[in-house]
Amino acid sequence: MAVFMLQLADGADALVEADAAGRTASGEIVLERTDRHGRAERLRTYQADAVTAVYRRSPADGGLYSWIPQPSDGTWWCY
Repeated sequence: MAVFMLQLADGADALVEADAAGRTASGEIVLERTDRHGRAERLRTYQADAVTAVYRRSPADGGLYSWIPQPSDGTWWCY
């Protein structure tokens, strides 16, 4: 389980615990968790224009935890 922070276009931030976050080919941001059988379940989907940035909380260089920015374009998945 990871913690993701989404900066939303309306100025709010959303913190979400999920197993994965991704950006689809259409630009949507999706957050998923895995059920006990290993199947991915979508927790939440954000429209492309609703999210300005996505960050994952994880260790940076030197081992300190910080918010690591995810790509702002293209298709990606972060676990």
